[in-house]
Amino acid sequence: MSISIQGSAAASATLESLTSQAGQAAGANPSSLIPDASSARDAASIVDLSGAGPASGGASVGLATSASIADAAVSAGSLIEGLLAQMRQDALTASDVTLDSDSRAALSQGFRDNLGQIQKAIGAAGVAGVNLLDGTVNGPAAIGAATLTGVDLSLGGPVIGVGADASLADPAAAAAIAGQLGAAIDRVGQAVGAISAEGQAIEGHLQLVAQASLSGLQGQVDGGLDADGARLAALSAQQQLSLANAGIANQAPNAILSLFQAA
Repeated sequence: MSISIQGSAAASATLESLTSQAGQAAGANPSSLIPDASSARDAASIVDLSGAGPASGGASVGLATSASIADAAVSAGSLIEGLLAQMRQDALTASDVTLDSDSRAALSQGFRDNLGQIQKAIGAAGVAGVNLLDGTVNGPAAIGAATLTGVDLSLGGPVIGVGADASLADPAAAAAIAGQLGAAIDRVGQAVGAISAEGQAIEGHLQLVAQASLSGLQGQVDGGLDADGARLAALSAQQQLSLANAGIANQAPNAILSLFQAA
C-alpha cells in the first residue's frame, strides 16, 4: 500500500515564505538572502546540487518529493519503534512462568495485533512509489534530487528479526522474543535517525531554495518592479510549485496515524 503524504514542513514553509516575505522584498537587505555556506556544505552530501541551480523549479519539486518520502518513513518508523517497545514489555510479562492462562492469552493476542500493525505501517510508508522501510531500497540510493537510505523493517528481516508468526504462548519463547526486541528497538531507532537526518538536510536545502527565490525577486524590485508586482510573482511561483507537487500533497500529514484509529 502506498499513500500520498502532505508536503513536508520545510516544503510548506518554502511556499509560504514566497508569499509572506515577498511583500518585504523592496526593503530587504540583499545580504540577508544569501544562503549560509555551512548549511550548503551540510546538505551537499545528500542533496544533488549538480545540474540546475538551487532556485530551479524542477529541483525544488524533486527535493519536496524526497522530503515527503523521508517524512513518511520517519513517521512510520517511529510508530514501529513504539509498537516494538510495547511488544517487548508484553513479552517480558509473558516470560513469567506463574502468569495465568487468561492473562497470557490476552498478551498473545495483543502481541499478534501489534505484529499486524507493524506490517500496515511499513506498507503505509510508501510515497510516489518509493518505500524506504520495506527493503525495496537497499542502503543509500539516489531518489529524486537527493540521497536517501532504505532499510528492511519487515517482520523476520535483518533489523526486527521477530517473525510474523511469533507467539508468547510459551514463557521461554517469550523471554527469547523480549531479548530480540530489545536489540531490534535499538536498530530501528538508528535507522529512523539516519533517515531523519537526511530529511532535515533536504529541508535545509529547501529553505535555501526559498531564499534564492526571494533573492531573484529582490533583483526584479531593484530593476523597477514594485512590491505589489513582486508579491504577484511570488504567488505565481507558489502556484507552480503547488501544482507540480500535487501528486504527493493530496492527503493530511497524519495519514499513517489514521491506520491505527480503528485498532
